[in-house]
Amino acid sequence: MKWSTGELRKLAHIDNQFKYTADLKTYINDDCIDLVDISQVSISGSFQIIEDLDQFVFNVEVECTLTMLCAITLVEVEVPLHFTTDLVFGHELADDNMYEITGSTIDLDPFIFANILIEMPMKVVSEHAYDDYSEPNIVFEATSEQTNSPFAKLKK
Repeated sequence: MKWSTGELRKLAHIDNQFKYTADLKTYINDDCIDLVDISQVSISGSFQIIEDLDQFVFNVEVECTLTMLCAITLVEVEVPLHFTTDLVFGHELADDNMYEITGSTIDLDPFIFANILIEMPMKVVSEHAYDDYSEPNIVFEATSEQTNSPFAKLKK
């Protein structure tokens, strides 16, 4: 969702709460190897303005369902995701945890998607991934050649 900084300054005194649903499927690209799909993302929270530093702080709660590929069978697995995060925006960057405001608008959606990528699991395994999985058992037997080896003397 996009807000202008002027609009946020007005809303800060009236109602600093927000809640909306976003479609972030357009952000999925070829770099998202295991991520196949994402449900509608429920975003809610509040914001504050720190006037002295000219910063906008968003306390955000995100809830969605990711569709990821199983690491073993490549079957699609649904993964529920729920987390909270703080996003800080400012015209001058004070540290690495701050995002720069370009122009006069703040768009939360790309930063929400970036946090979803951070919070999603590295790999998922489907419930029945190991049902048909088997490994051949290899049994080593001692032969007479092994007993005549030069290392057999070291045993004694």
